[in-house]
Amino acid sequence: MNQFPNGVVSFASEKSLNQLSLKQREDVCSHELPIVENSLNTLTSYNRELRTAEMQRQTQTQTSAQNRATQVLKGEMVSFMFHLSKLELNEKTIYCRVRNLELLFRNGADLRSPESVKMILATKKVWSKGFKKNLLQAFKTYAKWKKIDLSNVELPKYKVGARLPYVPKQSLLDQLIAGAGWKTGAFLRLLLETGARTIEAACLQWSDIDAENRSIAIRNPAKNGLPRQIHVSEKCIEMLMRQPRNGEEYVFGKDPDRIRKRMRANFHWARGHIAAKTANKDLLKIHLHTFRHFFATKLYLQTRDIRYVQKKMGHRSITSTTIYENSEPNQEVETYTVKAVTTREEAEKLMALGYEFHYRTQDGVDLFRKKVIGLD
Repeated sequence: MNQFPNGVVSFASEKSLNQLSLKQREDVCSHELPIVENSLNTLTSYNRELRTAEMQRQTQTQTSAQNRATQVLKGEMVSFMFHLSKLELNEKTIYCRVRNLELLFRNGADLRSPESVKMILATKKVWSKGFKKNLLQAFKTYAKWKKIDLSNVELPKYKVGARLPYVPKQSLLDQLIAGAGWKTGAFLRLLLETGARTIEAACLQWSDIDAENRSIAIRNPAKNGLPRQIHVSEKCIEMLMRQPRNGEEYVFGKDPDRIRKRMRANFHWARGHIAAKTANKDLLKIHLHTFRHFFATKLYLQTRDIRYVQKKMGHRSITSTTIYENSEPNQEVETYTVKAVTTREEAEKLMALGYEFHYRTQDGVDLFRKKVIGLD
């Protein structure tokens, strides 16, 4: 300690700054008192090495906790999938429920806490109402399985308004079919003329094709749908019969799920290539499910019979079919009135009224049609 004439007292150490135990980068003031320096070094907030070690320890603890939670979730999801399979749910439905639960978990939701799930759903503004509705349905199924009481919990309700499907002109669909490969083109032609879902088309077997009567049987309906038989054009039959058999029962390959993914990838590539080549952005609006919408819209405009459309679409509920009643008329679609008869006398009456025979279904029903001039 040195004292100067003006009364100023200087506390200085004979050690140089480099000899001090306090690191230069952690210099907190200009003093060099070892006693003060040692006190500061005991404070975590002033020691970078201690702070770094503490942060690493906390990070490792959090990572270990997350890994344990993830492992527990994976085990629960396996048991949950087994539970859903016993309820005889569709494989795709089971996959979507589990995927949605995992998504909620990854976004920070505690699946044991309904309030935590509600918070995640409320804060995710980018998720659509329809998507949130699916997430909530998955959580309800999980809560019922885990016996989580939801009777006193006010869960959100998401109302999804029905939207009219986009229905392009058939010339655009034909353009995509022509621009795709020979196998993808046949797959798209099948979607166009049967309205089948992609997985239903991928599951098509050779035994489902009646080349003589030009009909396709959908025997493995998806989404709990109904089996059905669709009359197709001779061109569609020809494109299907050109596919190599290779001793397989399926038309497009032995693994339907893999075939569906491959067809989707091929379609997206062909659509982008043709849209860029023709500078037609409307092609980018077309998806694989658009072919199904086109089939239903065209069929309704031709028949004006929503029950008949429901049957050919394989819908169990008429509610799923009524959206096609409000579809915009397509100028390329010829409109017909269709009648179904089972006796000779009924057929003669229809022919006297100007109806023409269209085709006979497998159950022996004759379909007659008459072209309508103009739309209602």
